Amino acid sequence: MIRSRKVSVTKNSDIYQLIYESNLDSKLEQILIGLMKDNPSPKIEAVIRKFLVYVQQSTENFWTIYYGSKTYQEKLDCYYQFSKNQCLAAEVLIRELNSMSSDEEIRDNLQSILKEGFTF
Repeated sequence: MIRSRKVSVTKNSDIYQLIYESNLDSKLEQILIGLMKDNPSPKIEAVIRKFLVYVQQSTENFWTIYYGSKTYQEKLDCYYQFSKNQCLAAEVLIRELNSMSSDEEIRDNLQSILKEGFTF
């Protein structure tokens, strides 16, 4: 089932509501919510908001291209590119969160948790 919601990621919006409305994989939703609960700092929230903006733009772009595709090959190519963009977004999120973390153990745990959320 496809949940289709238009999300506007703004500074005044509740981060938990934004995570839910971004239509992410349930595992990734749990990871981001857990991250915010464990470390509710403004820096972490800003990084997550940036990630959600990228995901929102990527999803909108996917559907625009998908509906304009004339063949299943074009639709599969579109999905493939969308999947690569999602992985890139996760890598950027991991890198930014790693750069903010000073504790080596936290950084290692965070990296493995986020990578597991995007394993195909």
